[in-house]
Amino acid sequence: MIRKQRPTFSSAELEMQLQQINLDPTSSTTENLEALAPLIKSIQDTDSEQLYLRSLDKFVEEKEREIEKICEGNYEDFVSSVSTLLTIRQGTGHLRRRIGELDGQMGDVGRALGEKKRALLEQKKVARNMDDAIETLQTCLRLLDLVHRVGEMIREGKYWGALRSLEDLLHLPPPSISQTPFYAHILSSLPSLRSSIKDAVTASTKTWLFDVRESGAKVGKLALEQMALRIKKWRARREKEGGVRLARVGGALELVNNERVEFDALDNDEIKVDFKPLYQCIHIYEALERKPELQGSYQEDRKTQATLILTSRLSTTPETLLSTLPLLMQELVGFFIIESHVLDTMPDFRTQRDVDELWDEMCKRIVEIMGQGLKGCSEPEVFLESKTNVLLFVQTLEGYGYNITELNGLLITLFERYSELLLRKFSTDFDQIVSEDDNQPMMVNDQEEFDQVAGVCWLATGEMESLAMQGFPQAMPFSQTYPMCCINIRNFVDQFYQFTDGVAQQHLDIDEVLRKSLDGLLSDHVSKQIARRLQSMSNLSQIAQVVVNLEHFSTACDELEGVLMNLRASQRGGPVKLSSCDSFAATLAIAQSRIDSVINSKLESFFELAEYNWMPARPQSTTTDPSTYVFEMITFLTAYVDSVLIGLNESIKTRAYQNALGRINRWLMETLCGKEIMRYNEMALASVLADVNFIEAEIKRLDKPGLDHVFDEVKHTINIILSDAVSAYMEPSIRSMSYSTVKPIRLAVILAKLGKGAYAMGGQANMFKAERRRQEADDVAKLAGR
Repeated sequence: MIRKQRPTFSSAELEMQLQQINLDPTSSTTENLEALAPLIKSIQDTDSEQLYLRSLDKFVEEKEREIEKICEGNYEDFVSSVSTLLTIRQGTGHLRRRIGELDGQMGDVGRALGEKKRALLEQKKVARNMDDAIETLQTCLRLLDLVHRVGEMIREGKYWGALRSLEDLLHLPPPSISQTPFYAHILSSLPSLRSSIKDAVTASTKTWLFDVRESGAKVGKLALEQMALRIKKWRARREKEGGVRLARVGGALELVNNERVEFDALDNDEIKVDFKPLYQCIHIYEALERKPELQGSYQEDRKTQATLILTSRLSTTPETLLSTLPLLMQELVGFFIIESHVLDTMPDFRTQRDVDELWDEMCKRIVEIMGQGLKGCSEPEVFLESKTNVLLFVQTLEGYGYNITELNGLLITLFERYSELLLRKFSTDFDQIVSEDDNQPMMVNDQEEFDQVAGVCWLATGEMESLAMQGFPQAMPFSQTYPMCCINIRNFVDQFYQFTDGVAQQHLDIDEVLRKSLDGLLSDHVSKQIARRLQSMSNLSQIAQVVVNLEHFSTACDELEGVLMNLRASQRGGPVKLSSCDSFAATLAIAQSRIDSVINSKLESFFELAEYNWMPARPQSTTTDPSTYVFEMITFLTAYVDSVLIGLNESIKTRAYQNALGRINRWLMETLCGKEIMRYNEMALASVLADVNFIEAEIKRLDKPGLDHVFDEVKHTINIILSDAVSAYMEPSIRSMSYSTVKPIRLAVILAKLGKGAYAMGGQANMFKAERRRQEADDVAKLAGR
C-alpha cells in the first residue's frame, strides 16, 4: 500500500497565511488562538515548524518596522506609550507570575479533579458492568426458571405448554446472552428436554392405552347390550307388524326406526372414555415432526393389545366356550369401537389400512378360536349360543363400518355344523319315537290333554271339530308317534330359524337348507323307519294304525309346505314342495301292501281248509249253501276288515277287499290251472262257480264300489265251459266283448283237465266228451300262441 505524502509550504505561502491572520487586540486570547489553530495544525501536519518560525520572525520584524514607522511622527507619545507600556509590562509580568501561580494551583486542582474524574469514570464503568452482570444474571435466572418450569410442566402433564416454552427459548434469545456459552449450553440441552417431553407424553399415552384396554370390556358390554335391546325391540315389532318381518337389524327400515335413539358407548352415564391424552400426544409428536414414529408405535401397541385379548382364549374348549366367548366379544367390541372413534376423529393419524389390518387379523383369530372351542362339540345348543354371541358382535360392529364378510362366513360355517348336529339330534329322536311306538290309538283323558295334542298336530280340515265333539276319555285316530313327531318338527323348524334369525343370507339359501333337512328327517327317519318296521309287522290293527299315522303325516307335509312359505326368509316366489310327501305316499303303499299280505296270509289258512271233490256226480255247493271254507273265509273277511280296519277310510277298506277278493280269484284260477289237480269234471266247476256267486252276493251286501268285477275271470272262464260256449269264445268279436278277462292259456288248461276227467270216467259218451274237450283245448291253446 502506497503511503500518502504530507503537503509542504513555501515561505511565501506561510507569509500569506500569516498576513491573513487578523490579530484583533480587542478579541480575546481564545478567539485569536482559534484563528491561529488551523495554521498551527497545518504546520504540524507538514513538519514546517522551522520555516514557520523564520517566517514568523520576519513577520514580527515587518510589524516592528511598521510600528516604528508609525511611531516616528509621535515620539513623545511613543515614549509616553513606551513608559506606559513598560508599566503595563511590569504589571503584566506581575500578572503573568500571578497567573502562573494560579495556573499551577489550578493545574494541581485540575490534576486532582482529573484523578477524581478518572476514578469516578472507573466507578461508573464498574457500576455499569455490575448492572450488566446483574441483568445478565437475572436473564440467566429467568432462563433457568423457564427450564425448571418446563420440567414442572412435564411432571404436571402440561406437555404442550412445556414444548411452547422450549420454542420460546429457541426463538426469543435475550441479546445480552445470545452469544454466551451459557445460552449455548441451554440450546444444547433443548433436544434432551424435547426428548423428555416426548418420553413423558409417550408414557402418558401408554398409560392411557392400558386404561382404555381395561375400560374396553365395559364399552363393549354397553354396546352389545344396546344392540341386544335394539334386536329385541325390532323382533317385537316384526312379530307385531308382518310387513317388516323380512327386514333385519341394521337395514334401512330398522335404522330409520332407531334413529331417534342416541347412545354413545364411549360417553354415557356409566362410562366416559377420555381421548385427550392421545390427542395431546399426537399434537406433541406433530410439533416434534415425529408423528410417523408415534403412528408406528401406536399400531404395534394396539396390535399387541388385540393379540393379548385373543391369545388369552386360545385354549378354549366346548365346556368353557360359552363362558369365555361373551367376555371375548365384549373386549373386542370395545377395542374396535375405540379404533373407529380414533379413525373418525383423527383421520390424519389413523388410516383405514391400519385399522383394517387389525380387523382382518382379529377376524382370522376369532375363526381359529371358534374352531378350537367347538372342536368335537356335538351339542347344538352350544352352537346356537355361540352364534348368538358372534351375530351380536357382527351386528354391533357393522354399525361402525367394519367389513363383516369373513365373520358372515364364520356364521355360515357355524350354521352348517349346527344344521348337521340338529339333523343328527332330531334324526335320533325321530328314530326313537318311531321305534318305540306301540301303534295303538293315543288316549286323551280330558279337554286339557286334547287341547295340548290338537295344538301341536296338523289335522285335516274339519277333523279337529269332529274330534272335539267326542267325549272323554277319547281315542285319537293316530298313535303317539304323530303328535310327538309334530312337536319335534315344530321344534326343529323353530331351532333352525332361531339360528338363522339375523344371519345374512345372500350366500346361503336358508329356506332350501331347511326344506332339504326336513325332507331328510321325514323321509329317512320317519317314513322309511316306519317302512322298515312294517316289514316285521303282522298285527293288522297295528298296520292299520300305521296307515292312519301315514295319512296324517301326509296332511302334515301339506300343512308344513304352507308354514314354510310363511316363514320363508327370502322374498323369492314359488311354492315350497316337500318331497317327503312322495315318501309317505310310498310308505303308505307299503303299509297297504302289508295289509294285503296279512289278509292274504289269513286267506291262505282258509285255502288250506278247502276240500273240493273234483269228480262229483253233482255239484257240492250252491249259491245259498257254499263250501264250508268259503263261508268261514267270507265271514272272517268281512268281520275282520270292518272291525280291524275301522279307523281307515273307505278307499283303503275297499282296496283291502279288492286285494283279498283278487287273491281268492287268483287262488281259484291257480287251483284249477295248477299241476296239483290233474283232472276234474263239470260238476266240480259248478261247485266252484256256486262258491264264487256266494262270495259276490256277500260282498254286494257290503255296498263297496269297485268290487263287482273281481271274479270276472273265474266266472267267465267256468261259464264258457258250463254253457258250452267255447266255439263262441273262438270268435274274436265275442271274445273281446264278452270274455275279455278270460285268458286262452288258462281256459285251454281247464279244458284239457276236463278231457282227462271225462276220459277217466270211461264209457263211449265220456270218451267222446274227452276227445271234444281235448280238441277244444287245442283250439283255444292256439289262440294263446297268436
